[in-house]
Amino acid sequence: MKKEIKQGEQITKHLHKCGIETDDLGRVKIDVGVLEKLKPMPHGNHYKAVVVRDKNLMGFRVRVNSGGLRTFHFRFRPKGKTARNKLHEKQHIPIGVWYDKRNPKEKDLIGITPAFARKLADDMKIKIIKKEDPWSIVKERKRGRSLLSVYGDWISKRLPSANYKAKSVIDYKSRFNLYIKCNGKSEAHKKLYRSSAAAFSMVKTAIKDLTKDDYIALHNAISKHKPYPANRLIEDLRLVEKYAIELELLQKRVVVFKKKELNNEVDRLDLEDPYDVREMRRYRTGALKLIKKERDIYLVPGLCLLTTGLLGGRSKSMVFSLRWDMINYKNNVIKFLDTKNNQTITLDIDYRFKAILRIMARHRKTINHRDKRHAYVFPTGSKTFKTKHINDPRRTHKSILDLAKLKYKCIHFLRHSWATNNFEATGDILSVQKMGGWQDINSVQKYIHVSTKLRKQRLNQVRLYNAKISHVA
Repeated sequence: MKKEIKQGEQITKHLHKCGIETDDLGRVKIDVGVLEKLKPMPHGNHYKAVVVRDKNLMGFRVRVNSGGLRTFHFRFRPKGKTARNKLHEKQHIPIGVWYDKRNPKEKDLIGITPAFARKLADDMKIKIIKKEDPWSIVKERKRGRSLLSVYGDWISKRLPSANYKAKSVIDYKSRFNLYIKCNGKSEAHKKLYRSSAAAFSMVKTAIKDLTKDDYIALHNAISKHKPYPANRLIEDLRLVEKYAIELELLQKRVVVFKKKELNNEVDRLDLEDPYDVREMRRYRTGALKLIKKERDIYLVPGLCLLTTGLLGGRSKSMVFSLRWDMINYKNNVIKFLDTKNNQTITLDIDYRFKAILRIMARHRKTINHRDKRHAYVFPTGSKTFKTKHINDPRRTHKSILDLAKLKYKCIHFLRHSWATNNFEATGDILSVQKMGGWQDINSVQKYIHVSTKLRKQRLNQVRLYNAKISHVA
């Protein structure tokens, strides 16, 4: 008893230090103001959890753990039981988490307000008075969880454990924030939310009550803004729905879309010719000019590696995530360990690539080598960037195109150009597949285009062949 009193006094003093007023028993009125001030208690070099009781509703309390996460609870003793009987000690029912936007650790959590938590605690108290099971409220609320809540739970719990690339994780979270949380800051997004408020309201509906028509309405609304992200969101929702079935929140799948029900995705790269060999040379010249002009030892050489084919037509994500420990100067090879298909790819390098790397390595020594960012060959210039290496240098790419006087095409088009040019030069698709690191023939076929020039050549060959046959006849 004395120990409990001492602990209560310590908690009361801690609350006063946090600027929270209490009554004589150390209780407070749990609201947003209290939660914003509430902090874990210092304990030596660490912090320990603090439990705060509500003065208006007995049993209602909030717990802040050592990391700052605030969780609502309801504590009660089964009616008619005594504390001496350890089998029937006080029970704690978790109600939910309070979401604090200022806390980066809680950015992906879907929380509840103190008012709603108080209402649930009050309903539990009524259940106890009526000699009913207070846990039924928690079970019922679990079954009635909204799409927003389940999706957020999937983002915070399931996504980190999955073996996704860093870029894929960023894309998943971005679509969640834009189209489920509706946190887009641009005028286009705000206009979208206003014009399609009815469609976006379905995210707050219990996931068990949603129909395919609700998902179709959401897909159609986003399609007016951006058709391709609308399709990607449907793919994300399929994963969330699978997660909901695992949690027994759903009985069967609802997000089942046929191909014709989705937006027709025409690859813009199929509508244009790839850069030919001469244009690739002009691009390389433009990149070299930019190196001399900007003196950017990290950013521009990466583009040079992409354009010249020194990395065998590797994707930009592989090139830009290249680490120094992947390079073996002795054997003149690079081992890509973290590939898209989770296979180790070994690539031979030549003297040109080694020369560029040695220049960059000398520059690296002038920077604090303890910085983890510099484990990458192409690190970012900002410590706040989402990844430790450069991702999509569109501005630099455009600058090179301007210097080379070439038509603008996205960076990814360079990989298509590399595959097409190598196939036209060799005629061997298996060699292109091996050098480019594609898993199968079907994958590499998407990157090989028949240019207008080549089509004309083939057509002339057919005409000459037909004319020859006619002459013989």
